[in-house]
Amino acid sequence: MSESAERTPEPRPVVVGYDGSPTSQRALVRAAKAAGAGGRVVVVVAIPPADDLSPTGEPESAIEDPAPLLEDAAARLREHGVEVSTEIGEAEPVEALVAAARKADAQLIVVGARGESYVARALRGSVGERLVARSPCDLLVVR
Repeated sequence: MSESAERTPEPRPVVVGYDGSPTSQRALVRAAKAAGAGGRVVVVVAIPPADDLSPTGEPESAIEDPAPLLEDAAARLREHGVEVSTEIGEAEPVEALVAAARKADAQLIVVGARGESYVARALRGSVGERLVARSPCDLLVVR
């Protein structure tokens, strides 16, 4: 058997969006399972620019300090035996997740469903819906 046939390809990482919500906590678990023991998960907390306002005039994100979120996510993931890296995406969530997935050559992006109202989804679309069109890899939306 040749040397190249003996080597198994290194698993590609899984990118997960995290905001501390219950669905994003479930997304962490699904990301860890998808990565597998010894796999790698990249946690992204997106912080939109201050001038990125929703249609109601409110900031898109209420996350002021991402450090505790990243620490929480990393601790939860380490319980599943995966390697964790974290990053703050200083862009709106879809852009931050797509950039992280491209940079990591990810096999999968995992996000939690937010359950926004019909009006909010109609005005700006959900992160999951917008990721369907933009994701460079497979996408899993966790309920």
